[in-house]
Amino acid sequence: MTTGTKETSTKEQILDVASRLIHVRGFNKTSVDEILKESGVGKGNFYYYFKSKDELGFAILDRSIERITREIIEKCFTDGKDPWQQLLDFFDCQVERIRRQGCTGGCPLGNLAVEMSDIHEEFRRRLNKAFDRLRSRIEDTLTQARTQGMLRNDANIPRLAHFLVAAFEGALMMGKLYKDIGIIAGVVEELKGHLAHYRVA
Repeated sequence: MTTGTKETSTKEQILDVASRLIHVRGFNKTSVDEILKESGVGKGNFYYYFKSKDELGFAILDRSIERITREIIEKCFTDGKDPWQQLLDFFDCQVERIRRQGCTGGCPLGNLAVEMSDIHEEFRRRLNKAFDRLRSRIEDTLTQARTQGMLRNDANIPRLAHFLVAAFEGALMMGKLYKDIGIIAGVVEELKGHLAHYRVA
């Protein structure tokens, strides 16, 4: 039992440090040696858990998706809640998360998508799948809104969902660039206004 706990702790320690460094510096600019130095873990232990840096990257991606799902998506998109409110809560929750981070780091998935999509097919495929899940969740919520008579019939739900995800990811990137939460909050208000255009009065 103790050994298992220690192994889990060591693995999590590596993931914690690597996630933090990669989130700010990028995957390619973060070396295994830097991760080992920051975490205090030996090279043998590192390769016991991860056969390669790519495998570490996939583990970080999986963990990021897990956290986003648990802390944001499942929290905001809850059954029984007004679907329109679910969408607004999703945007507000994201703005608050970035506010707490001081506009540092941006979106971990978006960062990896920009950095890795043209140079690493497996990263691109996994990130594509992650964003598809988010877009699909938004599509489902928009469909619920239409079913409940809240969304206009002429709204193109798949296109609208793509727009909401893309616009918000762009806002996170600009907030990161300018270190200004006001930019992100302003874009979110514009997104809400655009979405309201499709709401049945």
